[in-house]
Amino acid sequence: MDRKDWIALAQADRADAAPSTREAARLAALRDYRLLDAPADDELTAVVRAAALVAGVPHATLNLVDEDRQCQLTTVGFEGADSARADSMCALHFEEGLLVHVPDASRDPRFARNPWVDGRLGHVRTYASSPLVSADGHALGSLCVFDTVPGPVAAERLAVLQDLAGVLVALFERRRQAREAADQGRRAGEARELAVLAMSEAEARWEQSEAVAETVDVGLVVVDGEGHVTSLNRTAREWHGDAAVHFAADGTTPLAPCELPWLRALREGSVEGVELVLATPDRAPRTLVCSGRAMRRTDGSPLGAVVALHDVTQARDREKALAAAHAALAEHSARVQSLADASRALAAAPDPQQVVCRLVRELTGADAAYLLYPVPGDRGPELRPVATAGLPDVDIVYPLDEPSLAGLTFTSAAPVFVGDVSTHPRASQRLANLTGVASGAWHPVVLSGQTSGQRTVGVLGVFWREVRHELPEHVLPVLQTLTGEVAHAAERAELLQRLADAAERDTLTGLANRRRWDDVIATEVARAGRTGAPLSVAVIDLDHFKRYNDGHGHLGGDALLREFAAAAQECLREVDVIARWGGEEFVVALPGCAAQDAVTVADRIRAAVPRGQSCTIGVAQWRPGLLAHDVVARADAALYAGKEQGRDRTVVAP
Repeated sequence: MDRKDWIALAQADRADAAPSTREAARLAALRDYRLLDAPADDELTAVVRAAALVAGVPHATLNLVDEDRQCQLTTVGFEGADSARADSMCALHFEEGLLVHVPDASRDPRFARNPWVDGRLGHVRTYASSPLVSADGHALGSLCVFDTVPGPVAAERLAVLQDLAGVLVALFERRRQAREAADQGRRAGEARELAVLAMSEAEARWEQSEAVAETVDVGLVVVDGEGHVTSLNRTAREWHGDAAVHFAADGTTPLAPCELPWLRALREGSVEGVELVLATPDRAPRTLVCSGRAMRRTDGSPLGAVVALHDVTQARDREKALAAAHAALAEHSARVQSLADASRALAAAPDPQQVVCRLVRELTGADAAYLLYPVPGDRGPELRPVATAGLPDVDIVYPLDEPSLAGLTFTSAAPVFVGDVSTHPRASQRLANLTGVASGAWHPVVLSGQTSGQRTVGVLGVFWREVRHELPEHVLPVLQTLTGEVAHAAERAELLQRLADAAERDTLTGLANRRRWDDVIATEVARAGRTGAPLSVAVIDLDHFKRYNDGHGHLGGDALLREFAAAAQECLREVDVIARWGGEEFVVALPGCAAQDAVTVADRIRAAVPRGQSCTIGVAQWRPGLLAHDVVARADAALYAGKEQGRDRTVVAP
């Protein structure tokens, strides 16, 4: 059976068997949110777009999984569509409730043959998926980000991805609660209509309305033409008790007797939607919405008034909770957006070190910040600032062999927070006094190399000039994100330096290459012309290298070239430069050396040739008027003269 047959068999089994109790509950919870087959709104799409931005990948999708399919509710970077649940990558694990991340899905046995990976539906490589779990613990789907090229997603970005998954579930829940509130409002409206009907009947058939009034869960207050309360139904009596106090809608301003809704209805003819708060001893305050009207006799004289009281306490509590949740969600979304903006600003900044200090102050509300890197000191390595913000111009230095909070963060590669630095034994009291720092948080800047593992390269610190007993909850994610961006900038700088070095280095021997040599000899000739100092050039050729290469193979020949390069460097001064000229030929610049001094150096090099081999060296001294290539050509001619004389010798150009 091939894969399609297995999928068909699994779907047939699912159709024949009743779903498990847990799956049935999950599907019920999913449908209760009313999201399937409904278009996503701008809020959901914005969160998915933020997920792709935070993860640093071009593609993201909000997936909902029912019994047979995966519904891509909204996507970023590609055209979304429904697909079979059996083809879904996220459906393999989303019910486990854990974030899943693989740098290369094609190499993961769980996903390698999935249609989204092997090319039938897509070519997913980088993959991260955070489940969408409701407050009741039901897995609804996933927030998934991916790329078509392999690569890891940093831990701090994965943490933000999980936060965004929580934001999506909060949006789902907010809409469900809003729908329930609307339903309750509809039911309350129906109850009001029932109460109005009861009041209408009360004018004509008082006794029947009394019986009805005692059965409804709406409070009814009846007053006579003088405004005296003549009747409270069962619900109104239970709510008022023996010592009720009426307040305005704010819950704190006492209502004057003339402002009670039943007296207003008698006086004004009717009231509609008047809100008050009813407080009774030993009970929670109750919020009531009041509507009613005056009653008149056939001759037009006032008979009294009937007012219906509707309990909206729970609805108001839900509205407050929803408002608070919406405010918290807006604050969280703003912070996520701020972090995304900060990441873009750092990536585009010509000086990311100074920018990160400014950004960390803005995002954390700190008074000052610095970024420390290790540098050589008189007694060993020490931490010094490469950028500061909000700090006075004082000498900040932390020797790594002395106790300090910055040093502890650097050596432990773990964040540190101290609420009162004046009492901490590791705090530098001198710096605290000079800078006015009272509280501080330090976070390591860590590079995660694929071969070298994790390596701490710096420390980002933020400070407050008033004591903070607890670190604000939003500060640590900010520090994690910004130190991650600083680490990425450092990685890019190191990569550029390695590329620059590689462009000027011979890959086999590590010596300067022909391009680097051209720069060096031009500089040395120009210097000799200015200063009159001697300059000699030596051209070296390993004798019978082809014969050695044929006898020992190319790997043996490469090993000889590497060993000779290392041995020759040991014979030179720091100011001398040796380069690989090509094949088995090398060239040396000897500033400050006359020809005879250069012969001494050349003979040392000949004596150091490894593996029992020999070399021939031609030496030429620069003379005024000669160009760089002229002096090299003279040394090369001397080299060939040495070869004609029998090799393994040093020959000076005339």
